[in-house]
Amino acid sequence: MDRFDWASEIETQEREAAIARARENGSAEIPLVIAGVRCCRDCEEPIPAGRLRVRPDAVRCVSCQERHERRLQDAG
Repeated sequence: MDRFDWASEIETQEREAAIARARENGSAEIPLVIAGVRCCRDCEEPIPAGRLRVRPDAVRCVSCQERHERRLQDAG
């Protein structure tokens, strides 16, 4: 196994762990994956790697997440 395979395996494990944590925390939102790339559920653009490093369970890019949270606040 070369270092790229190893890195891919680690990424897959972290993604699966993040999805499991989200489900345990009551989050029903499942990540959107297009052509093997994690994408924003709202704009369908790829979620930047930096965001996924900070929030491996992210299902939206930062801009769409901010809009989503504002909508939730306005509704509540």
